[in-house]
Amino acid sequence: MTDSESRLERIEAIVESNAKAIQALSSDIGEMKRDRSYMYSLMRDLTEKMGQLTTHQARSDELINNLDERQNQLANQQQQLIEILKRLN
Repeated sequence: MTDSESRLERIEAIVESNAKAIQALSSDIGEMKRDRSYMYSLMRDLTEKMGQLTTHQARSDELINNLDERQNQLANQQQQLIEILKRLN
């Protein structure tokens, strides 16, 4: 085997090795793109759920405030009834 044939074989081996490396990197890049897309999808879903949670929390706060107001009204009415009963006795 001549020196130039030996060099040619080494170059071919390097080219083949580089082709395999490029193929592996391309596969990794495709996988990274899928992972990134999935991550963005999860982030979008999380943002949506957080918005829904905020809406539900605001509604819960409204209901609690309404219940507090009703309880105060009932306490006032109860006090008025007690006063009326005292006057009747």
